[in-house]
Amino acid sequence: MIKMKNNSKTIDVNMYFKEIFTNAGIGIMTLDTKSNIEYVNEEALNIFGYKSSELVNTNFSTLIHSTDMDYLKQFVKTEKSSFSSEITGIHKDNSAFPIELNISSKKLNQTCIYTVIIRDITEIKKNEEKLKHQAYFDSLTGIPNRTLFLDRSEIALNQAKRSNEGLAVIFIDLDEFKVLNDTLGHDAGDIMLKTVSQRFINCARKSDTVSRRGGDEFTILMPRIKNIDDTVKLAERILDSNNNAISIKDKMVFPKTSIGISIYPQDGDSIETLINNADKAMYNAKESGKNQFSFYNSKF
Repeated sequence: MIKMKNNSKTIDVNMYFKEIFTNAGIGIMTLDTKSNIEYVNEEALNIFGYKSSELVNTNFSTLIHSTDMDYLKQFVKTEKSSFSSEITGIHKDNSAFPIELNISSKKLNQTCIYTVIIRDITEIKKNEEKLKHQAYFDSLTGIPNRTLFLDRSEIALNQAKRSNEGLAVIFIDLDEFKVLNDTLGHDAGDIMLKTVSQRFINCARKSDTVSRRGGDEFTILMPRIKNIDDTVKLAERILDSNNNAISIKDKMVFPKTSIGISIYPQDGDSIETLINNADKAMYNAKESGKNQFSFYNSKF
């Protein structure tokens, strides 16, 4: 037992540090050479949901997902002084959750002792996923936004170029949307946007990406099209869906959509060009009477 004097008071150093470890706001354990738990503090017990008597002398593998045990085995095998990683922990109720794990080793009297520092990072991961979702998905409709559309489009275009396949970009604008907002309010407009976005998804193929570009504009990526008829069928399904009214503030509103279509490779060899040409085709549909579709033509 180690003791020291401080201001004429004798302090038991072992008890002092044990109290610090016990009350630390982070999980702490010590393991023997066989990965059996020798000591576990209160925070580590809270993280995994056990009592001290349930974990002491239990193998540490009980707390780690089987797919991550190789990390610990490799650490012990290579005799590194420290190791850090994000892995999957296993709660007492067998539920999995993400943890940050730091292990260090030290030899005392020829015996190796492993100190494990554990942090539950569930909330951190949730926040990361939330931020990722906000970066790639539209907050109102929940569908992909412009950023995710562009990312997927670039990948699809590269695939089309390598495989000599067709690809289409569909540009959709809601006709008379401003009138709806002005007469029934922006909350009515939100209902319209959420409803038609789901309709577009129902009309599209599973391999297509329906996105909200902003305001009342939407784009649809159609990779690996076999022929132009694939785009015609999609446009017709969307126009047919407009025959079903949407109930908004006790009024039955029929959506109208002007649709423009551009095709790779004849209408452009970059996503930016294809989007711009689909946009031009959409305006041609709007100027030709609205609620119809139009293919891009270089004469626009």
